[in-house]
Amino acid sequence: MGLLSRILPQAIKQWILAELGDTEEKFTRVFHTSADWIVITHISDSRIIEANKGFEQISGYRREEVIGRPIRDFNVWAIPEQRDELVAELMREGQARDYLAKMRTRDGTIRDCLVNCSLIALEGTINSHAVWIARDITDQLAASEQSAAAFRLTPDCMTISRLKDGTYLEVNSAFERQMGMARKDIVGKTAQELNVWQDPDDRDKLVALLKDNATVTDFPATIRLGASGEREMMINTTLYVSRGEELMISLLHDVTEIRSAAREIMRLNTHLEKRVAERTAELQTKNSELKSALETLNIAKDQLVQSEKLAALGSLVAGVAHELNTPIGNSLTVASTQEEMLQQIAAQVEGGLKRSTLRSFIAEMALATEILMRNLTRAGDLVSSFKHVAVDRTSSKRRLFSLSQLTAEILLTMNPTLSQEKCRIEKNIDESINMDSFPGPLGQVLINLINNAIVHGFESSSGGLIQIGGQLVDEQTVLLQITDNGKGIPQDHLRRVFEPFFTTRLGQGGSGMGLHIVHNLVTGLLGGTISVSSDANTGGTCFQLNLPLKAPEISDNTDTDFLH
Repeated sequence: MGLLSRILPQAIKQWILAELGDTEEKFTRVFHTSADWIVITHISDSRIIEANKGFEQISGYRREEVIGRPIRDFNVWAIPEQRDELVAELMREGQARDYLAKMRTRDGTIRDCLVNCSLIALEGTINSHAVWIARDITDQLAASEQSAAAFRLTPDCMTISRLKDGTYLEVNSAFERQMGMARKDIVGKTAQELNVWQDPDDRDKLVALLKDNATVTDFPATIRLGASGEREMMINTTLYVSRGEELMISLLHDVTEIRSAAREIMRLNTHLEKRVAERTAELQTKNSELKSALETLNIAKDQLVQSEKLAALGSLVAGVAHELNTPIGNSLTVASTQEEMLQQIAAQVEGGLKRSTLRSFIAEMALATEILMRNLTRAGDLVSSFKHVAVDRTSSKRRLFSLSQLTAEILLTMNPTLSQEKCRIEKNIDESINMDSFPGPLGQVLINLINNAIVHGFESSSGGLIQIGGQLVDEQTVLLQITDNGKGIPQDHLRRVFEPFFTTRLGQGGSGMGLHIVHNLVTGLLGGTISVSSDANTGGTCFQLNLPLKAPEISDNTDTDFLH
């Protein structure tokens, strides 16, 4: 076989021969196509007698440039002492294996290489030459260093240990810190010796899972970490084989705070659920109390409304009594006078009646009859009017009526009150306005608004003026205005005047229901709107009612109790 066959190390030669066969041509091709750097040199003067393509690619020098020249001429050893150490071992042992050296390329780049060398016999001399094989592992070392740095700097605990007994071969800084121990005091010891596992059975379970799956993720366990105490961990482990030995690389993620927070959240949730249940019970109790209070309030409201109704009826009765008193009293006086005159004329008839006396009697009787008829007619008209108003006031019957006439009838029933308070009423309502609506509720609205002006507008004075005006807005709507020249309503009260139970005369006869009833009647049964304007500084209040001439239709089963 040729030169290469004689000079390459026996192990390399055996592999090449086994793969390619015992041919010089194939042997030479493998030598030159190897990615590793292979050169053959003289020991005495380090002259290069052969170099392959791998040498050219790694060093940057062409084969023709280096053959026959000492290798030191090319300054390829970045650290010459490393070559001296290798040569010394080579001469002493006949070979050197896996020596890490730094080699310099033609452009000055430093590469990390794993160097193997062996003495060979050539040209009849023993150990006169050496074959050098260098593998560039720069990239692998960089990757390895990055991995090692990542291993060291990972904030979670990381360990490399033997599968069979748990002996720690490597640990990172986080594990040292958590354990409160230096690496040298951990490496070489087992997990059992360091009492790491709170429950040793957990490690046995993890090992069993690793043997079945090679990788285990999120394995929960409690780990004792020296200075850090017992910590809840989620362990991620991978099984791998190095130099025929099963090892496990593990990452321990501390979830103690997360688990503690989760337990606290669960506790808070349980407490919150309890509080929600208690609060719900409290709210239910409060709700029941509020319902009871509302029912009581509604009863009180009904009673107040009934009081308003009775007061209105009382006012009506007082008005009837007052207005009927004069015509009936006059009629009674005339009737008694007639009785006396009849007695006198009867006595005179017995003694002889003079013509002049008879004529005088007839004239006086005619006058008395005229007076009696006038007063009785007046009383009849009043009774008819009062009866009409009374029927309207105690029911919500719908009918056609004149707005002006209804207002006059209402004012007639209120004459005693108006006279007592010395209030003047000016009515200016178009006589042609006829409505198809509910006169009873509308009469109640007018009475409440007039009473409101008397009680609140003129409370400290007398002789006030109330003006009632009515005019058509369009063919379907009438504007009714009730204006007084009283003291006015403060702005902070103005927005609340229609609220139930709102009154400025609490304990002084005010129920706070008058204007609330007005609002409900106008916006409900009568189908209109109501607004109020006032100025407490200049005085005076005006209520404006926009009412349809024809009230909305209501069903037969609709509650028409207008006072409610």
